[in-house]
Amino acid sequence: MAAKRALLCAGFALWGLAAPALGGGPPPQIPFAFPPVEKTVAVDATAGWVDTGLDVGAGDELHFLAFGEIDLQRGNPGAVCGPRGIDLVTVDQPIPDANLGALVGKVAQLVAARIDEDSGQEVRDEIFALFLVGEERAVTVPFKGRLYLGVNENVFNDNGGGFSVVVIRRPR
Repeated sequence: MAAKRALLCAGFALWGLAAPALGGGPPPQIPFAFPPVEKTVAVDATAGWVDTGLDVGAGDELHFLAFGEIDLQRGNPGAVCGPRGIDLVTVDQPIPDANLGALVGKVAQLVAARIDEDSGQEVRDEIFALFLVGEERAVTVPFKGRLYLGVNENVFNDNGGGFSVVVIRRPR
């Protein structure tokens, strides 16, 4: 994995570079390219959706490399997995056709926020897109929003461990 990360980062280092013009006259005008943003995010298996702190735009390229191990049911050795999850799917997962416990992502755009009168909890109305991340994935962002990462599961209170995820965002 370290070798993959080094190659990925080396490829991103070439963005925005240009050779000087050959011959006389002024150098050609090169449009400014935003450099990629790299961030490492800790995804705790008990946290639900983890805010990466990254706002993304439509067409941005996101590259993910994930490491670590989680326990989907503390004390059950058969419920330990890496970012690929375990080979089990249920209809109650955020992404029903992806492995249980797999690392998943969400781009969300807030439409409205309100306080639920009964629970006192904030309720967020969002437009969102979910996608599988796993150990390594490249994704093109479908629309402007905030990037979140989580575990492909809906029951978090018996989980343990976490993933470390390198996110590289290349703005469009």
